[in-house]
Amino acid sequence: MPNSKRFYIQELQRYLHGLSYYDETIPRIIPDGIYGKETAIAVRAFQQKHGLRPTGETNCATWDTIVSEYRKNVEKATAIIDIFPKDREKIAMEESGLIVYIIQAMLKTLQVRYDEKTILEITGIYDAQTRKAVQKFQERTYYRRNTGLVDRYTWNLLVAANTVAN
Repeated sequence: MPNSKRFYIQELQRYLHGLSYYDETIPRIIPDGIYGKETAIAVRAFQQKHGLRPTGETNCATWDTIVSEYRKNVEKATAIIDIFPKDREKIAMEESGLIVYIIQAMLKTLQVRYDEKTILEITGIYDAQTRKAVQKFQERTYYRRNTGLVDRYTWNLLVAANTVAN
């Protein structure tokens, strides 16, 4: 099979794979560049869902509809994840977990951008190094109290600083 044909099949499969996260009636396939039975079943399921003749083959109408649905669903505005714990006032020393990884990653991104000499290690544990980095960030943003703790105000500033940066 020519490489260009395999590329187009794989592109089709990637679209279908992405759409399968939004529509459970589309079977999740692995983009391998081979238009086999699994791909034909996924295409047929897509065609049925969108009022196209369910042949399992990809004609222009099917291709255009797949691309359109992909862009409408997958390439839409970035989904917002509200990850700061709703039942908490702050994240403090000796805490660990995903929220601390995210805080450390945001701090590290800013440290790299500002060419700081000491770069925070991402460990997922709110240790003394993390507290010091938070205090430095709070100083830089004229925060009312340089506590070294991440409260909602500091969180919002961190998110905003990283959003502007990217």
